[in-house]
Amino acid sequence: MNLFRRKQPPPGPIPAAPTFGEWLIRQFTGGQPTAAMPFPHLERVCSNAGLLLCGAAFARPDAFGHDAAGLAPASREGALVARRTADGFKASLADRANTVLAWPWDHMATSIAWTASRDGDASEPALGRALTTIALGYALHHREQLTAVVELWQQVAAGINHDAPPPDLQAMGRDMLAAFEAGRKPA
Repeated sequence: MNLFRRKQPPPGPIPAAPTFGEWLIRQFTGGQPTAAMPFPHLERVCSNAGLLLCGAAFARPDAFGHDAAGLAPASREGALVARRTADGFKASLADRANTVLAWPWDHMATSIAWTASRDGDASEPALGRALTTIALGYALHHREQLTAVVELWQQVAAGINHDAPPPDLQAMGRDMLAAFEAGRKPA
């Protein structure tokens, strides 16, 4: 007598697990949706996440090897980030009295936040995908430049706070990647 039983609706789609880029972005939002953030705040969130994503890709490129195969379009974006970074560093050397450094993750953040604002999709998944694509395109294809950038960043960061131990971008990125991976493992 199944005449009076209600049929259960089919289960909805299972939400996709967040990417590392999306997870990093969420670490810097303070619980505020990225779609509601003003542009400068969104750009800062993307830059902070990009810093750690570059650190993780620098420390553990093998962890992203499966993503490297599909990065041909992203390598163009990575090349653009590398060119902007090189141009910015050259300009700072040419005018040392008025030096402003723009790190690769700052270039990524500006591009991602601008595109998200223009296209109207500033959701964490969209930002995370874009950040992962560009950061890996840069970090995996421009490793030599990233090596120099990481060394300079660590020197600058150590000079800002003399009382703290020197920062280690590789360790920071590696630790965040390990926390992300630990959160994805079934309990």
